[in-house]
Amino acid sequence: MIFKLIETNLMLKKRIISLLHYCINTQPTDTTLFSSLSENDWFKLMQQAGQQSVLGLCLDALDILKSNGAMPPRYVLIKWIGSVMTLEKEYERQNVFIKEFASFFSKYGLKMVVMKGYGLSKLYPIPKHRGSGDLDVYFCGKGQYADELIKGKGIEVKQNEEKHSVYSINGIHVENHASMICEQEHLSLLKVEEFLKDDLERNLHLDEETGCWLPSTMFNVVFLPLHFAGHFVYGGANLRQIVDYALVVKNANLNSDTNQIDWERVKTLAIEGGYFKFLCCLNGICIDYIGIPSDCFPNWQRYNDIEERMLAEVLNPTSVDVHSLPSKIKRYFKNRWKYQLVYSKENHLMGFLLRIRSWVNWKWGKKSVWNRK
Repeated sequence: MIFKLIETNLMLKKRIISLLHYCINTQPTDTTLFSSLSENDWFKLMQQAGQQSVLGLCLDALDILKSNGAMPPRYVLIKWIGSVMTLEKEYERQNVFIKEFASFFSKYGLKMVVMKGYGLSKLYPIPKHRGSGDLDVYFCGKGQYADELIKGKGIEVKQNEEKHSVYSINGIHVENHASMICEQEHLSLLKVEEFLKDDLERNLHLDEETGCWLPSTMFNVVFLPLHFAGHFVYGGANLRQIVDYALVVKNANLNSDTNQIDWERVKTLAIEGGYFKFLCCLNGICIDYIGIPSDCFPNWQRYNDIEERMLAEVLNPTSVDVHSLPSKIKRYFKNRWKYQLVYSKENHLMGFLLRIRSWVNWKWGKKSVWNRK
């Protein structure tokens, strides 16, 4: 019974990876993986795609299965389409909000930079099928002023967070960043933080559709692996985060005249930050599992066993989001191998103490994110 359950889970993961591979690369996939599936199998596949935040991408890939008659039962397909339609509506609602928000701040001379979400969705085969989450913004050193403008509209702004202030407007959760990464917890990443902020000052481009500003390809190539790494170590990693990075790299190679990646600079930052091995593994996953051509990446060392372990952890995490302090402590030490892979220049115990200090300063000490000294 146990072995049958393990085999079922492995097949489920293979099917999701296969759908993503096809959708991103429009290459034939192994349709035998989808033959003779029961309604319950299809329902589990849909659920797993939702948990991995790739529900829209997987639905787009189902088209190849039509000619082979391997399609979900009507009940599952209708439910799947309905869920994706909800993603589409939320995406469109957030885009309208971004346009209004950017216009509001521009009246006060502020450039509103949108990180992750909207900008990355433009790289997807169908942008509105990426789905929307929090709205991450940056104001190039004027974030505190931006918060004051929001407060002036009678909106509560919470500023006792590590990287950003937070507030909600019309059900949309906004995170106004003071920093990109938790560099006060991870001192090895100070130079990476400096690079990211400097790049946002120098290499933004205006999105004509919404009026917001979007980061450069280099910013995304450096930032996205570290954003994924944080979730990988502390909980919340999913396939969409890998796909985001994969599509940035793929798009950069399709548009090499305008989106050059300085891989030597990326490598230097990763070595100095202690996460180069992790980055090598992420590149390998993008090549072998997501299907991005190997010539899109530099010829760095491969660690196949670690790549498989990383992907297995994303697909079936041994740790989930927890909230109580004892649970956080237990998870922290259970994930030691992840910590050492991502933050190899840091002492695990010292990292734990810095994280405790962070909880005290920000959560309980009511320290403002705009006073980071």
